[in-house]
Amino acid sequence: MNHVLQQADTQAGTMPARKRVFMVDANPNRASKLNVVLNKLYSVHTFSDGGAALEAMEKEPPHLVLIDETTLSTRGQGIYKTKVRDRFHKFIPFIILSNNMEGPLVVKDRDGAPDHYLKRPINANGLLEQISSSLSYSVERSWAKLPKRAQQTLKSTIQDFNKIADAIASGQPLDVKATHNSCRPLVECVQSDEYKIVLDGVRNHHNYTYVHSLRVATYLTVFGNAVGMKENQMQILSAGGLLHDVGKMATPQDILNKPDKLTEEEWIIMKGHVDHSKDILGTMPDVNESIRVIAEQHHEKIDGTGYPLGLKGNQLNELARMAAIVDIFVALTDERSYKPAFSEDKAFSIMETMGTELDQYLVKSFREMVAN
Repeated sequence: MNHVLQQADTQAGTMPARKRVFMVDANPNRASKLNVVLNKLYSVHTFSDGGAALEAMEKEPPHLVLIDETTLSTRGQGIYKTKVRDRFHKFIPFIILSNNMEGPLVVKDRDGAPDHYLKRPINANGLLEQISSSLSYSVERSWAKLPKRAQQTLKSTIQDFNKIADAIASGQPLDVKATHNSCRPLVECVQSDEYKIVLDGVRNHHNYTYVHSLRVATYLTVFGNAVGMKENQMQILSAGGLLHDVGKMATPQDILNKPDKLTEEEWIIMKGHVDHSKDILGTMPDVNESIRVIAEQHHEKIDGTGYPLGLKGNQLNELARMAAIVDIFVALTDERSYKPAFSEDKAFSIMETMGTELDQYLVKSFREMVAN
């Protein structure tokens, strides 16, 4: 997949605009260290006090404010009062960096974006995850306007995805039954030809692993429907798609979202997400074998050049071949911080040049399905 995206990058058009993050901290050394973490992914504007940040906010509102707790209580109260009272600014999420946990982890006492506390010392991976989650607030809020089935699909799958992340972080086994239940509305959307509403609804969400996983689940279910699979089989496909990259939840965010080419060491870590997925699914005794195949073999290639096992030819069943095609198509048509979303035609033209890596008969069938 990495070399496919690198090939695609050479054909890239306009890069997606980075989200604006205001960082308010009176300590320049502390702010500088966080800048190193954030600058590659976001357009970071640094302020030493809330007044200056507030002036800038009035001219061009940020998508998120990251503010030090001590700065907030001494030189940043104005910006927070404006957030609470202003009917536009109240939907800007705040992440408050705290030296203690006397305050609540989440503040939700008003009609606006919830604010989150993170305790120092700051874990880079945790910070990036929280920023992603906070930036997604407005997207998830907009789902209430969607048709019922699409709304249920998006709300149930993001809730399940967050529970999966929490379970992995705490070393708890995953609830495969809950994942199946969360995907049931998705199968209904596919059967009623409403799945494009789901794809549009998830488009601007900032949890990339969730976006990619739900899009894979959707297209894989559509693929299964097109080739005549039964409802229970499509249910397995949708759950398999949602769980296929579950190992990425154990992969550092700065590697997952790195805008530059991965180093050899980083690429080894990235590829390790498949083994992580295998281990995580191993905690689920009732998981269907087809879900395991999707997770463990979607990076394998027919000519043996894939990973992690280098399987080839007849070692890959039809489900593994379908999953590989859908995963690549979705990756190419996803928007990332370092690349725009490619058109469907461009994605298929790249996939057709992959020759013996993919089952070209299935690529053709999938292209016809997407076109229709």
